[in-house]
Amino acid sequence: MAGSSNVAGLSLPAPVENQAVVSLSLLSGGYLHLPGNLFVEGASAEEILVCPSMSWLITHRPTNTKIIFDLGLRRDIQNYTPSVYERLKTVVPVVVKEDAFDSLAKAGIDPATDVDIVMFSHLHYDHIGDPSRFGPKTKFVIGPGAGNLLRGPKSYPDDPHSHFDSRLFPPDQVVELPSPSSTAGASNQFWKPLGPFSAARDYFGDASMFIIDSPGHLTGHINLLVRVQPDKWMYLAGDTAHDVRILEGTHNFAVYPDPHTGRPKCAHADKAAAGAHVGRKWFSPMMQLGLTKTSIGSAWPGPDRIVPSEEFMSKLLSLVSCFAVRPLVA
Repeated sequence: MAGSSNVAGLSLPAPVENQAVVSLSLLSGGYLHLPGNLFVEGASAEEILVCPSMSWLITHRPTNTKIIFDLGLRRDIQNYTPSVYERLKTVVPVVVKEDAFDSLAKAGIDPATDVDIVMFSHLHYDHIGDPSRFGPKTKFVIGPGAGNLLRGPKSYPDDPHSHFDSRLFPPDQVVELPSPSSTAGASNQFWKPLGPFSAARDYFGDASMFIIDSPGHLTGHINLLVRVQPDKWMYLAGDTAHDVRILEGTHNFAVYPDPHTGRPKCAHADKAAAGAHVGRKWFSPMMQLGLTKTSIGSAWPGPDRIVPSEEFMSKLLSLVSCFAVRPLVA
């Protein structure tokens, strides 16, 4: 690999001659109405975080490989598992006026034939969309250990209360990434350190897109670091944090009593690991991108008025030089 360059205080691979890049497009993924007290320490239940559910179309320019990173929410929420559907009706209202497939249709992209890879930051309901709409050539890439959520007696329908549906993907189309610990020391090591990240995978081998192992939120949680110009990067953080105050270090992850068991609960399955991921000091230079507290969105009266703030969308879109697909904001 070529030498490194200092990008926003991070040591990332320097561009080479004819450096490969990807194009990045934001797809519609719906919006979640999150009670602040479930995600941010010290927030009240009345503080509502209105968050877009991000879905990204990534095109590797040298090969024209089309990847979707996360699918956002599905429009037909009644087709989630029963426990997820109940949660969306009672705890986390959502609005899905357009989904990722509507955005693809506007761009003339047929999910049944044109999408090579769907990669998931993790398998929570607001990221998985509706994978059944892709064709047999599409590969579904999931993070280390994520397949265990979809197998065995703790998955739906064997467990009627599970959030994880064992029928989510055709098994022969799934690619599960290996654990960093299982490949450590191997002669052809799958994961390698990259700047502040302990485990990264150069997916195309040309420093245009790196998968970042990002443990803590859920088993198999991964992030992406993509090169959109030779000297410009975009970091797709999945559910690393649900509020910019956590990234700024002024607040911690919320811990609250589980309404069913009374035991302490957190939005992150492994709070310590999630905190370590945020606490690696790499988010501080990322904050130079200019997102502020108001960038999360604005809560409007009535579910039909849940939309992201104009500030959020304008700043988000300004980070990427070329968007072929834009989300419906209102």
